[in-house]
Amino acid sequence: MTAGGRRVGAAFCMLATAAVLATALEVGTAHGQETEGEAGASAAVRAPLPEARVPSVSVAILGNGTVSVEHEVAGGGEARRVPLLGGGDGARLVDVRAVGAGDGGKDYTGGIEVSDDGSYAVVPAASGGLLVGYGLEGAMRLSEPSTYSWSFLYRATTSFTLPDGVDVAFVNGQAVHFTGARAFTCHGCQMELEFTVDEPRGVQTFELGGDGEKERIDVGVWTAAEVGPLAFDPASRSISYEAGGASDAGGRWVTLVVPPGLLGPPYRAEIGGENAPVTTFDAGGGLIGVSARPAEDGTVRIFGGTGAAAGAGAGPGAEDERGGGESGREADGGDPGGSSPGQDGAAADPWILAVAAGIAAAGAGAAAYLAWARRRRSPR
Repeated sequence: MTAGGRRVGAAFCMLATAAVLATALEVGTAHGQETEGEAGASAAVRAPLPEARVPSVSVAILGNGTVSVEHEVAGGGEARRVPLLGGGDGARLVDVRAVGAGDGGKDYTGGIEVSDDGSYAVVPAASGGLLVGYGLEGAMRLSEPSTYSWSFLYRATTSFTLPDGVDVAFVNGQAVHFTGARAFTCHGCQMELEFTVDEPRGVQTFELGGDGEKERIDVGVWTAAEVGPLAFDPASRSISYEAGGASDAGGRWVTLVVPPGLLGPPYRAEIGGENAPVTTFDAGGGLIGVSARPAEDGTVRIFGGTGAAAGAGAGPGAEDERGGGESGREADGGDPGGSSPGQDGAAADPWILAVAAGIAAAGAGAAAYLAWARRRRSPR
C-alpha cells in the first residue's frame, strides 16, 4: 500500500473510532437517565405517603342497616393516608368529614382527598389529632326480614354499637348475648358479623313426669327462620324440629332457650343427619341458649349431655308468639358492660384471625420486595 493509501486508511479508522465512541456515549447517557428515572419511581414506591396512626374506630349500626363510622387519627406534621372501611363489596362513603380533636373542633373537611374506591383518605397536616367520620352505605348485607351480616376487616381497635332490637349477635359463628348496652370491642378485627333486629320469638311447652303430677317446661325459640313444632326425645336426650326458609338466605340462626333440667350441656347438633357446629350462651335465669344454623331446609336435632327423666312427655304445647319473658329474655338496662361472659370468647376469635392475617400480609410484602430486588440486579 502506498503512503497515501495508508494515510486515508488511518483517517477512516479515526473517524470510525470517533463514531463508535459517540454512540457509546449517547447510549451510556440514555442508560443513566433511564436508571435515574427508574430509581426515582422506585423511591416513590418505597416511600409512599405515610399512613396515619389510628388508635381506635367507632362503628354505629342503625336498625335499617346504615352505618356511621368515626376514626380517631393521631396528630402528625404532614399529610397522611387513613385507611377507611369503604373499599370493595359495593360499600359507598357518604358525607366524609374531619374535625380537630383537640383544637376546638377546627374543620379540616376541605383538605381531605378520598380515593376513587373509598379505601383510604388523605388528611392534611395537623399538629393535633383528627376525627374522621363518614356514613357507609351498602356494607351490610340484608336477608329478609331484618337479618344483617357484614364481612369486616380492620387492624385498629374497633368498637361496635348495634341497634336496640338486637339481643344476640354472632361473631365468626360464636354467640354474643347482650344484657345491657348492645356494644362490644374487637382488637384487630377480622370477622363475619350477623344479627337480626327484633328477632321473632316463641315458646313451646313440654310436660315432664309420669302418671302423677306433671311439670310444664317452656323452651324458647328465637329465630327469623321457619321452625316446625319441637319434638323432645328423652331416650336420646334431644330436641328436634323442621327448619324451613333457611336455604334462600344461605342459612339463618335458630336458638333454643332451654332449662338444663330438660336438656343440659354439653350440646351437639345434627342437621340433615350430619354433625353441625353449635354455639351456646347464658340466657339468664338459669337458662341456656343453644344456637345452630341450618343452611338448608330439613331436620335439626340438638343433643344434650344430661336430660330429663325417661317419663317426660314428648308433645309440645301451645306456642306463644312473643314468649321471650317466659323463656328467660333479659330485660333492657342491665349490666352496662354490654354482654354476658360468652362475649369475651367471641371477641378473642377475630383478634387471633387478625394476627394470622398480619403475618400473612408481612410474608407477602417480603416476597414482593425480594422479587423487585432480583429484577433490579438482573442484566438488561
